[in-house]
Amino acid sequence: MRLLALLLALPLLASQAPNPPHVAIPRLAQAPAMTRDADLSTWEGALKITEFSMIMPDDKGQSRWPTAVRVGWGPDALYVAFETTDPEPEKIHAARHMRDTNQGDFDFVGVDLDASGKGQSVIRFFVTPLGGQIDEIMTDSAGENSSYDCLWDSTGVRTPGGYVVKIRVPYSSLRRMPGEWAMRFLRIIPRERRYGIAWPKMSRDVQCDICQMARVSGAPVDKPGSPFLLIPFATANRTQSLEADPGTPAKAQARLGLDLRYATTALTLEGTYRPDFATADADVDPLQINSRFKVFYPERRPFFLEGMDLLGVQGAQRQFFSRSIQNPLYGVKASGQAAFASWTVLNGKDLDGGLMLGANGAEGVDGLPTRDTAAAVKFQTDDRGSGISLLGTDKLLLGGPRRAGGQSGGLYVDQYLGHEFHFIGSAMNATSHLPQADGTLQSQRGTSTSAELDWNTRNWMAWVTTQTTSPDLVLLSGFTDLQGYRRDNAGLTWRENWNEGSLSSANATLRWRRLTWWNGDPMDRAVGLDAWIETAGRLSFFFNWDAAGRTWAQDRVQNVAARSLQLGGNWRLYAPLRMGWNATQARTLDLDSGDPARFRSAALYLYGTVGSVSYNFTGQQSGLDREADGLRLIRARELVLTGSWQFPFFLYLKTQAFVVRYDGTEAEGVDKFLKAFLGWQPNAFTNAYLGWSGQRRREPAAVIPTERMVERGLFAKFAYAVQF
Repeated sequence: MRLLALLLALPLLASQAPNPPHVAIPRLAQAPAMTRDADLSTWEGALKITEFSMIMPDDKGQSRWPTAVRVGWGPDALYVAFETTDPEPEKIHAARHMRDTNQGDFDFVGVDLDASGKGQSVIRFFVTPLGGQIDEIMTDSAGENSSYDCLWDSTGVRTPGGYVVKIRVPYSSLRRMPGEWAMRFLRIIPRERRYGIAWPKMSRDVQCDICQMARVSGAPVDKPGSPFLLIPFATANRTQSLEADPGTPAKAQARLGLDLRYATTALTLEGTYRPDFATADADVDPLQINSRFKVFYPERRPFFLEGMDLLGVQGAQRQFFSRSIQNPLYGVKASGQAAFASWTVLNGKDLDGGLMLGANGAEGVDGLPTRDTAAAVKFQTDDRGSGISLLGTDKLLLGGPRRAGGQSGGLYVDQYLGHEFHFIGSAMNATSHLPQADGTLQSQRGTSTSAELDWNTRNWMAWVTTQTTSPDLVLLSGFTDLQGYRRDNAGLTWRENWNEGSLSSANATLRWRRLTWWNGDPMDRAVGLDAWIETAGRLSFFFNWDAAGRTWAQDRVQNVAARSLQLGGNWRLYAPLRMGWNATQARTLDLDSGDPARFRSAALYLYGTVGSVSYNFTGQQSGLDREADGLRLIRARELVLTGSWQFPFFLYLKTQAFVVRYDGTEAEGVDKFLKAFLGWQPNAFTNAYLGWSGQRRREPAAVIPTERMVERGLFAKFAYAVQF
């Protein structure tokens, strides 16, 4: 009851947000021209803004990059034009690039837009000098999420003294509300530092971001625009899995699917049929040895991106994880907002839902589908993004025993307390009913809670958190890292930024943590120190040190003084060649045996952009040796190379390749992988590609050492977005 009373009282403690500027944006009688040129004669009548202020690395000093923005409400969309000037125009970095990538560290401009005016989240529309698009969704609590995609238009062209960018955001692409919206304009200039300027002026003394955006009036929410977005797509592959039988014949598969969206002023309805996992952009597994934790893969299917700022809210554990719906046959979703709340409801049928239940202990459920439901609502408590959220999930096995599946319910609080304090808390419980081989249902209930209090000023930040997860928590629709533990963390950080001088930024953090089992038995206790510094030449160094009095393996405590030291750095001054490096040495435990072990790792990263070609090369070696006798438990070496070549007319070529070698007493072998595909992507939802991938494996420990192809195939996709 005390915790509930505290949660209910938090909105009363919150102070008012800073007073941002209020601006009236004019309505334009006709849409300005979006031609790829520097002519802005059709933009007469738009509001012109020129008062930009520094935000990066620091908010002090005067901007030396003249920038003018023209903005107006058009008949069908919001129109924004940037006219930029640079005292050193030859240093502007502009090149063709794949959508949603800024690997080349480009110059760019953009607009932050909160079409609800509620301060809950912001959509970011960034454009590079040649018109390349980057869009994201951002919240003060969770930061930026580049998985978000939106249908909008942009053009860009270089000028003798800078560049001109034009942006068109259709009203139908936004969930919008009557009243004032929030808006901000930004420009990023990568030079000897990564400079940034913005309108309106922002202050690091105010510890919220969205609340400092300008309030703009006149938005024509009565204009429906083109409310329908239709995306039919087809995927096909012809693959051979040769690991078990080198003579396996190739199998061909084809799939037709459809995404449909209908958007009104404050309501979005969506449906999907057989959504695709975007095979061409599949994640390359990171090299991990001796790890306790699961690998988190981000969502890429368009249907599961809208409204995820509500369903993806996270406390001690991630209650809803959309990739737990592995192979949907269909899905329907509704998202909306009112003056005091935002909400999302999702329902779908997962043809492979039984596999998820089986991974959590169910038996005899392979091949059975599940019906998956999730719903969330967030009640706004102030105009700084604070709110109280409720989230519920349900996974029901279809065709199996009655009541088989699981449910969860959670309460989440995200509340600013004045300008310096921020509270984040959660309380969740989940039940599961998993079929067993004898026909019974194994039922259990688990809980998870968390509380965090942050203190944030210009130069100092401190936090204290506490989290608990019961040993019987099973999140069938979520993502659980550890069970049966209690964790306490605290830290203190100092930081500083400079726009002039030999240094650009620096920070240092002192950390403390304590982990115990659910019953109070000790697991782990440690202190740590992190430090980071960057010079004006974009040369940076970092230092991470961690020392634990004890740690654990095989669910038991080992009284081993574990410690780790990591050193590294980056050099990012020149776009064609940038590099990073790090080295780690640690005393730890072999998780398989519980024996003390020594871990060593070193990595080198080379990446950059040459013209319209972007590349990323990584070389890494890691090793784990038993401390008692120096026995080599495992040695892992990895080389990864990815690259993309962006051509005119939205064509691109992309490759992914890696070689991983394992040797030692625990494993031995070599994996080689290559993927290459040619594609076309004129906007966020139109994409076509054709590619080939193959994986080879060498087994030197076999009686007769062999190397052979274990997987290969062709894959293709065509998706075309139509708005009407």
